[in-house]
Amino acid sequence: MKYLNIFLLFFSLTLFCSCPKDDSPVEETVIKPITYELLSFVFTPQTNSNEDALSYEIEFFNSNNFEVKGFPQVTLTIEGGATATSVPNNQCTSISANSSCVLSYSVVDDNPNLFPVEPIEFVAAEYVLMD
Repeated sequence: MKYLNIFLLFFSLTLFCSCPKDDSPVEETVIKPITYELLSFVFTPQTNSNEDALSYEIEFFNSNNFEVKGFPQVTLTIEGGATATSVPNNQCTSISANSSCVLSYSVVDDNPNLFPVEPIEFVAAEYVLMD
């Protein structure tokens, strides 16, 4: 009986240890960067009508095979060197798979404190992905 117990113990350990492990690699999703194209950018400083105007259109491209969610950020230089990064509105909070989204922004104002006398220039745009 003692030999039978030892045999069963040895057999079960052999069977348990010989099972193949599931070491299949976990496939990670690689997210391609969201790119953009500046379609238009116009800054008009105050004129005789005392109105400033700033408008731009930026198209963001999602070349992934799945929808992405996030928000666009736009960086501008103001008054010859200061930079400002902002999220202009709630457009383009998601971009469908293999498609694009156009961010449009336009403001006209007669407040002299809203825009500086020196020009505003486009620096860059990026699409910040949300988890």
